[in-house]
Amino acid sequence: MRKTIILLTCIFCYKIVLAQLPVTNIYVFDMKQESDSSFIFTNPKFLTGFNSDGYNNQPAFFSNDEIYFTSGEASGATPTNIYALDLKNRTKTQVTRSEDKEYSPTSLIAPFYFSCIRQEADGKNTQRLWVFPKDRSSKGEPIFPDATGIGYHCWLNEEEVALFVVGEPHKLAIGNTSDKSLEVLTSNIGRSMNLLSNGNLAYVHKATETNWTIKELDLESRRSTTIVSTVTESEDFVVLPNNTFLMAQGSKLYKYRSGYDTKWFMVADFSKQGIKHITRIAVSEGRIALVDIK
Repeated sequence: MRKTIILLTCIFCYKIVLAQLPVTNIYVFDMKQESDSSFIFTNPKFLTGFNSDGYNNQPAFFSNDEIYFTSGEASGATPTNIYALDLKNRTKTQVTRSEDKEYSPTSLIAPFYFSCIRQEADGKNTQRLWVFPKDRSSKGEPIFPDATGIGYHCWLNEEEVALFVVGEPHKLAIGNTSDKSLEVLTSNIGRSMNLLSNGNLAYVHKATETNWTIKELDLESRRSTTIVSTVTESEDFVVLPNNTFLMAQGSKLYKYRSGYDTKWFMVADFSKQGIKHITRIAVSEGRIALVDIK
């Protein structure tokens, strides 16, 4: 049932980070899909050598040669910030610098801005969705000033954004930037959300502790249908333009093409590159970024 409510302060505060963050690193490979089930990964790059014993996570391609991500000390002693790497010119830029902690940088459809989750240094760890200019001409502002407890997000169009709203259970909502409303659609969702080529939203639904599926939300009808069960105990996925889903388990990468495959097929094993536990994944045209957790 559709339920539209005005944004209210959430009574839950989603703790993205605890006192100790996991040690994570980011790798990038050139990726070529030769056929439906054949992928080639070459030219590996270790991107986070400057903070190899720290927390480096949530990579997002803002262009084929530019990647944004979150980085900070694993001890949690200092705030995490957003960094940008120019893969072509091999330069690194610190994009945010404040007492707050920023996570999950995401490029807006408007090309001169990006959004992220900010855990504010207000003594309450308030989490809101913020927008920043890419040229760092201002300190940014919250998109939904009264909405807290936002854990993750995915832009659907210029006005609407899918939100992971923290609670017991976590909920999927659609936020409208024009009227600042929040439409709660379903619950028991995972953190991974991706926009499909048809404009619908793919997200993870956790019916039970072990029954996890990727579902497609029709943005017109607001109804969801099941696409496929996730790779066992994995919740992070990306979608290629031809509706091929990629998920990982350990050092291995799997693919599932919606409408063609009946199960997941392994397409790569990155153990020889020292990658043992892949979590987050990001893709662009001809490139893939992998987060490895120690």
